[in-house]
Amino acid sequence: MEPTPKTPVEGLEYVLLIGAGVKAPAASESSFASMEEALQAVAGHQFQSADAVDNEVSPALECEIVCRPQGKTVRSGKKPLIQFYMNVWASDPGTIEGEGTESFPWSGVNSAVAALLRQHQEGTLRLKPGQRLLISHKEPFTPSALERRKKIKETIAEYVFLAMTCTLVLPVVLILGFLVVKAWPALSLSFLFQNPTNNMTAGGIWAPLIGTFFLVLLSLAIAAPIGVLAGVYLNEYARNNWFNRLISLAVVNLAGVPSIVHALFGVGAFVLFMHMGKSLLAASCTIAVMTLPVIITSTREALSSVPTAFREACWNLGATRWQTIRTIVLPNSISGVLTGVILQVSRAAGETAPILFTGAVFYMRVPDHGWASFFPYGLHDHCMALSYHLFILTTQVQGVSSEIQYGTAVVLVGLVLLVNSVSIGLRVYLRMRKRW
Repeated sequence: MEPTPKTPVEGLEYVLLIGAGVKAPAASESSFASMEEALQAVAGHQFQSADAVDNEVSPALECEIVCRPQGKTVRSGKKPLIQFYMNVWASDPGTIEGEGTESFPWSGVNSAVAALLRQHQEGTLRLKPGQRLLISHKEPFTPSALERRKKIKETIAEYVFLAMTCTLVLPVVLILGFLVVKAWPALSLSFLFQNPTNNMTAGGIWAPLIGTFFLVLLSLAIAAPIGVLAGVYLNEYARNNWFNRLISLAVVNLAGVPSIVHALFGVGAFVLFMHMGKSLLAASCTIAVMTLPVIITSTREALSSVPTAFREACWNLGATRWQTIRTIVLPNSISGVLTGVILQVSRAAGETAPILFTGAVFYMRVPDHGWASFFPYGLHDHCMALSYHLFILTTQVQGVSSEIQYGTAVVLVGLVLLVNSVSIGLRVYLRMRKRW
């Protein structure tokens, strides 16, 4: 049984605006005595395609029905009370397909009109005076209004984060540029490979530069094995008991201790208690203790990133725990382990306080030529270091040109940046070789 058509309401008329919407003035306007007549006029209208840019709805593919008292004017562009969507260009078999929503529009004008007529005759779609009904063209798989708003918000967030990143990077670039400009007259190969002369007011930085390499390499040789093995124990062997929780707490606290406290610890533990004296070995041990938390933490994180299924598969084949760690876990986590180890190098190269009381000296003469210039320091000898040398040049030595001071700073910063760059490149290369 078909629904009974609604009789027109006296004093009201329904205005059909084709191409009205909120984007352009009405292209055509017609008034009808009933809602049914206005909807049937929609079905009989020939929609013409207009140029649509970036999937936006063209005004020519929109129609609006406005309920108003007779004789009064109507303005298009207000937000509609009810909005539906149809695909004008879809094949229209004459049956109602779709739901009229943005995600599932009606397929064709006839389907849209049939669905709206049914809702109106059932009483679920009624327009009161001043209310509007907007029907917009929406093709499948095109972005909806919600998706477009989300895209706009994502774009805004992207540019905000980009601005924040530039705000952080720009001062660093300006500082580095300022240092390079000031140091440019002094930067040369002779500046790197010559020893300081004339009470360190001239010459180069070879003695403190080679001393920095000795400190870094020796501290790395001490800290890397201990840190990696401690990380393996904490991640692979340690149980959740008070002793292992105490070790983890000690590692965390050790990472937060200021470097000057590490220097005082080095004086008490290595210089006095272990009778190493102020030497290259004592300074290297102090730096190694300071950098242990970085290596331990990075090793634990790298080992924990290896899936447990790898270990279980190896155990099911009869391998022991150590065989599993040595052949499966460590090879698959080597990128993270090496990253932590190399970052230790960059931190050790720039530290001043840990070596201030344990092994670094104001000045020490080293050979200018031959193999002896590459191995000038013994384990129990004092040594010069680039960071301490820069501190001396800027605070203790009179008559040092600004070019030499800035040149020393640029070499130190460049050394740290070079080590960090090698760390990042090595990490990317090893991660690209992963097969999981």
